[in-house]
Amino acid sequence: MLVSIVIPAYNAADTLGQCLQACLSQTYPHVEVIVVDDGSTDGTAKIAASYRVRYVSQDNRGPAAARNHGARLANGEIVAFTDADCVPGRKWIANLLRGLDDGVVGVGSTYGIANSDNVLARIIHAEIQDRHERLDERVDFLGSFNVAYRKRAFDAVGGFDESFTTASGEDNDLAYRLADRGGALRFVKDAPVAHYHPARLWPYLRTQMHHGYWRMKLYARHPGRAGGDNYAPFGDLAATPLSALALISGVLTILLQFLTLAHRAVVPLALTAAAVFACSLLVYAAIRVPMAVRMMRKTEDRSMIFYVDVAFLRDLARCAGMVGGLWRFFIRRNRG
Repeated sequence: MLVSIVIPAYNAADTLGQCLQACLSQTYPHVEVIVVDDGSTDGTAKIAASYRVRYVSQDNRGPAAARNHGARLANGEIVAFTDADCVPGRKWIANLLRGLDDGVVGVGSTYGIANSDNVLARIIHAEIQDRHERLDERVDFLGSFNVAYRKRAFDAVGGFDESFTTASGEDNDLAYRLADRGGALRFVKDAPVAHYHPARLWPYLRTQMHHGYWRMKLYARHPGRAGGDNYAPFGDLAATPLSALALISGVLTILLQFLTLAHRAVVPLALTAAAVFACSLLVYAAIRVPMAVRMMRKTEDRSMIFYVDVAFLRDLARCAGMVGGLWRFFIRRNRG
């Protein structure tokens, strides 16, 4: 059975070579590799040309469109997806295929870490690992960084929704549509792809802001999923607005403290703001601190102590994006 591996690539010259070498070194012998260059301006094309893969290019339209382009060219019964900054293990395809038994239309797996020398990357990876370790075998979401679908099922739902123009939400949307049609999705833990996780805080937060924005489009499309999924349950989603509530009430508390010196009537308002700040911060800590404790125990890495700080900044960034997405995909759409 032929497996078509599709890799969307945008300015991926630094990592694409490792990805392609790994894809071409699979223990499962029947694979074809398709690289879809999504309008790169670096040496991506030159890197791809040095490997025995099929290379095509398109104008920059986003990873969803690039994956669909590759899937249309695929000859395999199974179409597998990974990203250009991922390095699959040698048994990646073989172990994914073992999960594709009768009734299963998609199977995915987890991340390894390719840049463990970076503190931020280790924190991000440890959180993902904690979430993945707690997943059941049957899931309602698979990430496009490491997934294989039956091509017939993939085509039946129209592939990825290309209106998701950045790498955010398009994999959730596809998995939800497949699950809603009765297709079973499976998560296995023995087919990892090593990933170069974000190594700098500001680019990471900017990406998280985009995630918040596109998540609103996802919820507009799938309102029944707004309460969370297997990977991100409700408590995790609640942490995002809680972070903003804690920040706003904390700033108000400080400002109102100064006003109370001149205006006694402001005291009740200041006390209310302080109470909201304390409550929101306590609930936020109740959500995030247990994760930090588990991460520290599993990794024995002292840097995990910074997880709550990173998560708080990330939640604020996501909340900012969600406000923009709420306006775009709910309020403005309803006004129109």
